[in-house]
Amino acid sequence: MASVTFARSSIARLAFLQGMLLALAMVAVLGGVYFTTLRIIAADGDQSIALEAQGLAEEFRDRDLDAFVTSIVDRAEDPWVRGGVYELRGPRGDFLAGNVVVLPDLVLLPGGWAEFDVAVTRGDANASRLIRSKVLELGGGFRLLVGHDVQDRRAFRAVMLRSIAWAVVVALLFGLFAGWWLGKRISRAAHGISDSAGRIAAGSLGERLPLTGSGDEIDALVGRFNELLGRVETLTTTMRAVLDSTAHDLRGHLNRIRGAAQDSRRAATEPAQAAAADAVIGEIDRLGDTLQGLLRIALAESGTAPLEDVDLSAVATDLIEFYQPLAEAGQLSVTVEPALTVRGHRQLLSQALANLLDNALKYGRGTPISASLTREAGFARLEVTDRGPGIPVEHRELATQRFRRLPGSSGLPGSGLGLSLVAAVARLHHARLELGDAAPGLKVVLEIPTVASG
Repeated sequence: MASVTFARSSIARLAFLQGMLLALAMVAVLGGVYFTTLRIIAADGDQSIALEAQGLAEEFRDRDLDAFVTSIVDRAEDPWVRGGVYELRGPRGDFLAGNVVVLPDLVLLPGGWAEFDVAVTRGDANASRLIRSKVLELGGGFRLLVGHDVQDRRAFRAVMLRSIAWAVVVALLFGLFAGWWLGKRISRAAHGISDSAGRIAAGSLGERLPLTGSGDEIDALVGRFNELLGRVETLTTTMRAVLDSTAHDLRGHLNRIRGAAQDSRRAATEPAQAAAADAVIGEIDRLGDTLQGLLRIALAESGTAPLEDVDLSAVATDLIEFYQPLAEAGQLSVTVEPALTVRGHRQLLSQALANLLDNALKYGRGTPISASLTREAGFARLEVTDRGPGIPVEHRELATQRFRRLPGSSGLPGSGLGLSLVAAVARLHHARLELGDAAPGLKVVLEIPTVASG
């Protein structure tokens, strides 16, 4: 199985999701605190300005103009200590008192509110201060501006925004780390389960999925699955014992029947009796071959066949020696690349190769047959080609099913188990089986994953 890059792994997705969720939660909480705090501070400051402006308006009505101007002058002294900003203008817009000159260029907001910056000199340095003010119409054309220095609000907003930004960054990093740690923990458990499941699928029914010991829902699920595996192991062991016992008994009965048929053949005095005995012996042999084929298919499909490193090249070479007379006669051409090692079952692989050669000889009907075993991109590629009638595309899937005889095969020996055994062996070895057209004839390709050398 191809490895998954970290960026596409579930760990990365979980870490990113957790980090983003934590960062969004931090933005929502701190954003709410930020806006609520600013609103409270602004409301409190505006209330102070409004109350002072209302008091000055009442003072304007109760005192004469000179006394009111004097009061404004007194309030305007050293504004950066008291924080107050004032400006009084007459009916013609002339400046009467205060510590700023802004009204002609001031842009008023609804309710008479305004904000503006004032340059302040402190020693050798100049600073800009934010002023929040309210403009009142006092009557008789007189206008009064009352404001407070709210520069601290601007500084507070900057500090809060920086704090929120840093908090979001820290939350994001913490979330990413926490998600990565949690993902790694889950991934370790998942890999352990996957490895155990792979060994179980390979036939190790005694294997059990690992428990983390946390006692959580995953452990509960794994425990249930292990119970199921135990039940499957028991049933499989029982079925194999029954199958082996039945096969042993059947082979015994067939051997006794064959012995009796052979005795009858030797004692036959008429040609008809001898022919009948030969027919019985032939049917017994075919029944024995069918039984043996079914047992091999059952072994391959059970997934319990023990696997080992097998030199497939040596297996093929040993088997092809049996067909050496055909090779010497020019009917069979063979190419075997050496040192092709696969993870598999030696006997089943040998039987699958023998079935492919037997099928090619049976349906090739004396035409040339070629067989090759080569290395190809991590696979051992076994290819057997004949020049017989081939298998139509619509019948190729049926050809790998048990006891299926294709049209045109009547009269030929066989039980319909040859290619079905090859298909079962291919599934056991995670191999690819392909039936193709040799134009004319059948081309069978079996690709089995090889074992890396060294």
